[in-house]
Amino acid sequence: LGLLRGSWTTRSEQTGQVLKGGGRPDVLIEEASGWPVVIEAKVSDHANAEADAIARLGRIVGRTGRQIETSIALVYPPTVRSLDGLALREALNNSKELEYALYTRRPGSSPDRMPSHGWIKGGARELARLVHRAAVPPPRIEDLAVKLENGVKYAADDFTRRHPHGSQLGANIAGVLGQFDDNDGQTRRMAMTVIANALVFHESLAEAQFQIQIQDEEGGHTRAVRPVDSFRVGGTFGPGDVVLEWERILEVNYWPIFWSAKEMLRLMPTSAANAVLGWLWQTGQQLVAGGVTRSHDLTGVVFQRLIADRKFLATYYTRPEAAALLAALALPTDSPPGGADWKDEETLASAQIGDFACGTGTLLSMAYQRLSLLHELHGGDPRKLHGPMMRHGLVGLDVLNIAVHLTAAMLAGSHPDTPFDGECLLTMPFGEQASNLGEMENNNVAIGSLDLLAESVQQSLIDTAAAVSAGGRAPEEVRDLVSRVGHERFDVVIMNPPFIRSTGMEAEKRGTGNPAFAAFNTSKATQGRMQNSLARLRGTAPLGTGNSGLAADFLDLALRKVRPNGMIALVLPLSAVSGMEWEEARQALGRSCRDVIVVTIAGAGSDDSSFSADTDMAECLLIARKGEQHDGKRAVFVMLRQRPNSAIEAELLADEISRIRESDQLRPIERLEGISRIRIGDQEYGVMLNAPLPESGPWPLVGILDEELAQVAWNLERGSLMPLGLPGVGAIEIPIKAIRDIADRGPYHADIYWDQPDGTPRGPFELIKPTASPLPTYPMLWAHDAKRERNLVVEPDSEGRIKPPSGQLTGDDLHNKAARIRATASRAHYNRDLRFNSQSLIVATTERRCIGGRSWPSIIFESADHEYAFALWCNSTLGLLLHWWVSNKTQSGRGTTTITSIPNIPTLDVHTLTENQIEAAKAIFDELKDRKFLPFDQIDEDSARAELDRRLLVDVLQLPEWLTDTGGPLELLRQKLAKEPQVHGGKKSRVVFYETTDDSNKAVIAERSVKRLDR
Repeated sequence: LGLLRGSWTTRSEQTGQVLKGGGRPDVLIEEASGWPVVIEAKVSDHANAEADAIARLGRIVGRTGRQIETSIALVYPPTVRSLDGLALREALNNSKELEYALYTRRPGSSPDRMPSHGWIKGGARELARLVHRAAVPPPRIEDLAVKLENGVKYAADDFTRRHPHGSQLGANIAGVLGQFDDNDGQTRRMAMTVIANALVFHESLAEAQFQIQIQDEEGGHTRAVRPVDSFRVGGTFGPGDVVLEWERILEVNYWPIFWSAKEMLRLMPTSAANAVLGWLWQTGQQLVAGGVTRSHDLTGVVFQRLIADRKFLATYYTRPEAAALLAALALPTDSPPGGADWKDEETLASAQIGDFACGTGTLLSMAYQRLSLLHELHGGDPRKLHGPMMRHGLVGLDVLNIAVHLTAAMLAGSHPDTPFDGECLLTMPFGEQASNLGEMENNNVAIGSLDLLAESVQQSLIDTAAAVSAGGRAPEEVRDLVSRVGHERFDVVIMNPPFIRSTGMEAEKRGTGNPAFAAFNTSKATQGRMQNSLARLRGTAPLGTGNSGLAADFLDLALRKVRPNGMIALVLPLSAVSGMEWEEARQALGRSCRDVIVVTIAGAGSDDSSFSADTDMAECLLIARKGEQHDGKRAVFVMLRQRPNSAIEAELLADEISRIRESDQLRPIERLEGISRIRIGDQEYGVMLNAPLPESGPWPLVGILDEELAQVAWNLERGSLMPLGLPGVGAIEIPIKAIRDIADRGPYHADIYWDQPDGTPRGPFELIKPTASPLPTYPMLWAHDAKRERNLVVEPDSEGRIKPPSGQLTGDDLHNKAARIRATASRAHYNRDLRFNSQSLIVATTERRCIGGRSWPSIIFESADHEYAFALWCNSTLGLLLHWWVSNKTQSGRGTTTITSIPNIPTLDVHTLTENQIEAAKAIFDELKDRKFLPFDQIDEDSARAELDRRLLVDVLQLPEWLTDTGGPLELLRQKLAKEPQVHGGKKSRVVFYETTDDSNKAVIAERSVKRLDR
């Protein structure tokens, strides 16, 4: 192991007191961070290896005084027992049968073990990667993150006491950071974070004896950067001396790190600057003692914890563990960028990795760390890579100057003594611009990184970005930056782009015309010009729309920028794979990419299904290689039980996903054979399946806990019912068609009663709710009320009243419109906004023909007799299964659909039913119409649903009775559905029906909500 990493000090079976109080660990590895890792190794003896590893936790290394926070139990295969010397070394180096487990000390409790059960299996390089991560123990990171957070807060509060919000000084400092105002504490916390980071980085340069030029009367000389503490006399800093030292560093390089910090100190009065430096260096000393100046991993994670998890910036950033998973899948161990070997320094040094919405740099930094580590573990020197990667290989762009600063700090921390100008770390222009950008033909507006959608990027755009990033200074030799950000230049594009939409509720909530372009207080007129500019750049085949949001445009940007055979790796909203508005984007991915991997989380809540911090939105990871599919359009769908708990766990998961995917044993969705469970040791983390991409529509294989349930749904959609729990029993054919092939849908609700912006009626009706007439002429089923929708038959909740003439529309016009709408009235109405954990019906029927509304659009059959069988099917377990399968499940506990996608939903082909089957359906409907059905998340305990299943499948469809037997396939299916997080959404209560009396003393069935004991 010691030969794999030059930064390690490795001691094995040394004599003497290695540990205070005695003790000689099998292997002691000391990382640059200073936190030691012990490995206790045995041959085929798991119990003693584990006991010895646990016993080392908390012990002190005698030479350094460091406490052992992490240890590894390592078990050699029995085949090495008879080997020694070179033969043993070669056997261990080549073996993939090493077994190991990681233990992390938790004061006051039992140590954490990973995996919780069983053993990780791998080779020496995999073990070395585990040691690398283990050398940055999570409890220490958490402790340092708290210290940094507190130091920043104390410094910001002290500064605010001296200079309240709204002061000119506050506004000037906000301007340095590219912020619009200084109205709350966030801008000041940003400022303190930047200065604290500069102080810590300053100390890194001092420790590395970094040389700077000093001008004096004799012409000048060089010396090492002075330690931060040397600028403090009697406990007080000399801010002017600190600024001067930073200016000398800037003469060499490091502009993205020191310029903003230097400018803010220069603006502050001496007393305020003294106080700020005092608070922040007090914190900085703790960080230095904790190892951040000796470990770029530690630096990055500590700052990420402050910024993302602690919400110090009002934007959502990728969680470190999710970033590690995404980076590891984008840079698999068997596929180095450029197709070379991981040891090939020349090829790797010429690789380009880009993030066009870099935020704090977490994704870019994680990808760079992985590339650098794999290069080192294969015999390369990562220090030689650092210069060229920082100069031209790592491209990080953002509209926030603070984001570029933090990205630069995270990347540069790898080798702080290597100067860099940060040429490819740029703050992109956004909003109203000076006339020098007019040549872009964008009406003097810029839209950030999305301006790079253009086939030909204007030099003026890059010049402006470079000047802003370098504090107004125009860096030399930046002319080739235009080519560096050109199309098909990148080996990897990794991003967590903004999700915000131009349309929809965001605009209403924010009070802005176009939320996608409302940052930095842009006017509505400017927002409009920015939207027009984006529309031109999208071209004739756009992937993004106002409804899909900017994330689709960033996907478009990634596809344009990545070179053939390069990788894209993005965090996207779950709607990217399940939403109708993302259809063009999915089509583009199917056409232009192969090796597609989609990772989702089967979480009970939206936050549980997210990879970003605090979005409260279900998300997915999308990884794909640019290039045509070799064997049809297929993808690997990975569905995790929960987010990884750490970067270590994330990388192990990525390794296992890649191993299964490459093994040719991954289960296809069409069959029940093959590997589908993702395990580390004996601990199960999720499931994965290989599936064809549909020609159109959503990719439904997301966020699912039970892969067999998905397989049943996929096959049923194609007319084949797989009876679960009955091995050897063949599939049963059921006639399935899309709704559009058997019926029409009613009108969009806006065409029923909304008005145009100018007040002209779009729909002919006023909406009267509740109904005012005892027998309405235009009855409507408009909105939801779960309690009144427990029976198959519901009453209309609204009625329409024809509007008075307006503008160009006469009374006859409105009556004609009303007649056309009334002609769409039906007894069957489809649930657009199904809440699995509160509602009981997918299709509601009405005694009279009704006009469908916002929540319940009508389904119109040529023969009304078909409505009965349709309603029975849609409200059966199989109908729910298909709706759940194809609906948009972005919000946990919901399965929504748009009115335009309802026709695509697979359902029973009622046209194939005989007259006897239709009559049977009508009779069964009449028998069950007064039964109350439980919400769908209680489908496993719903006797009415079980009865509906039995009567429909056996009496109408004439399928075998054993399908609906107690303990049979349908009961198992209901139980599996009830366990799905997407269905129950973590709901803590359940509905119970009970008998009572109404006002007339008539017996009725009522409901109440009681606490669930099983969730």
